[in-house]
Amino acid sequence: MFESGNLVIFGQESNSESKDKDINIVVAGDFYCNDQTEDTINNIISVNPELIITTGDHVKDEISADCWIKMSKPIQDKMKIAIGNHDIEFSNIYKQIVDYHSVKTPYYSHDFKNVHFVSMSTEHPFEEKSKQYKFIKNDLEKTSKNQDINWIIVHQHKPFYSTHVDREEAEELRDSLLPLFEKYGVDIVISGHNQYYERTYPILYNKEIEDTTDEEAIPQPIITDNSPSNYQNTKGIQFLTVGTAGDELSGPEESPNYIVIQDNKEYGFLNLKLENNGKTLVGEFRTGENNDDILDSFKLIKS
Repeated sequence: MFESGNLVIFGQESNSESKDKDINIVVAGDFYCNDQTEDTINNIISVNPELIITTGDHVKDEISADCWIKMSKPIQDKMKIAIGNHDIEFSNIYKQIVDYHSVKTPYYSHDFKNVHFVSMSTEHPFEEKSKQYKFIKNDLEKTSKNQDINWIIVHQHKPFYSTHVDREEAEELRDSLLPLFEKYGVDIVISGHNQYYERTYPILYNKEIEDTTDEEAIPQPIITDNSPSNYQNTKGIQFLTVGTAGDELSGPEESPNYIVIQDNKEYGFLNLKLENNGKTLVGEFRTGENNDDILDSFKLIKS
């Protein structure tokens, strides 16, 4: 059980100081409620983000969410969460978490600057004809017509392309939702659940299995850009796994050719920066005691 430590709080900025600066967004998941979680939260606070997005599993092996509520208080007002499998493991924990974060439905969306975020739940029905599917379809269709939105980011707990656990569910997610994501221009999909960092090239969904007799084979996505880090007006979607906020790290079981980087050695968080009046999105996976080590970086540009 977590006991109170030395958490810091966000600093205040005047309007004149923050008026024209670049926008800073943090993404992390699989927190767990331990000393490493506390370190991650303090490291997140140190980069002073305007928004914090989670990929689920705020608690694990706890009888209540009290530890998470106490630990995350300094960043509560800046957080938008996704629901993880451990978050719904017990009804009392789930109620605490959704009440604390003012989440009225397990899936929802919101705009931040020129970015549209969809928080979907892999722990609730998402197949076609489900309420969540209809919500996502209507939401993306509406967003695709909004000229003020340049980026669409989906965040959820379980990954669409898994190199470790729940691969069958990952296939179900792909088959159900990726045609929608591609049709309406989703740029990035960020998950947790697997306790490591991972990033793909921009890729497109591919249901067909070609030139194989292996009935267990998983269709390989179509890589649209082979650059390891710089992408301009790419047509593919980048998929990231950021399950590195505190839960014990584990390793991927495979390294397919559509993966740019995998790392299961470092805790940390993904830092997304909106630059160039929001037309450039820079991603950095930050690690280390003072989060000053950048393990991975990439840039997306829209012209």
